[in-house]
Amino acid sequence: MIDIFDLVKEKVATYKMWLIVGSIFLVACVMIVLLKQSKAPHIPVAYTTSDAISSASSTTQPDSSTSSSAIMIDIKGAIKNPGVYDITNEPRTQTVIAKAGGLTNEADAMQINLAQKLTDGQMIYIPVKGEIVSANHSETQKSEVEAKNDKVNLNTATSEELQTLDGVGEKKADQIIAYREAHGGFKKVDELKAVSGIGTKRFDALKDNIIV
Repeated sequence: MIDIFDLVKEKVATYKMWLIVGSIFLVACVMIVLLKQSKAPHIPVAYTTSDAISSASSTTQPDSSTSSSAIMIDIKGAIKNPGVYDITNEPRTQTVIAKAGGLTNEADAMQINLAQKLTDGQMIYIPVKGEIVSANHSETQKSEVEAKNDKVNLNTATSEELQTLDGVGEKKADQIIAYREAHGGFKKVDELKAVSGIGTKRFDALKDNIIV
């Protein structure tokens, strides 16, 4: 009669052999997989074709926030909210009208050129129905703006710009700038007479060419 203990030992030895064979096979499979992965080409996942396109677009397209500069427009008359407005994009009459809340019911839209291009410092007047506005009203406004822009602003002019004034040299320009910085700017044009060396006679020769 076969001893039960011998039978158990035989079964355990068989299982142990299969366990060893299985372990060796598993290790071999893992090594094969790792070997294939090491030979495969490296493909970065953090940088895709769409990323490249996006990056190229960001470097070639100009920043719209820096490509536009604001201008200030004064709008009056038959407008819901008259006042001065900053216009950054599309500086035309229709843009400032929209920003000012739109026309009132009394406004005469037939006399308004909504597509008119605007310049910094321009004034727009909206007439009421029945009000007669000259045909060259816009041209008059434009001329006034251009005349104003030709003048030298005492509060913003550089030394070179101040020297374009008759009788103002480099030294006098520096004195004007020093006075401006010391007094927080000029409040009115005749304050220029407070600058050393600029008396009434010289001021009278300059006053038509300066603004504050």
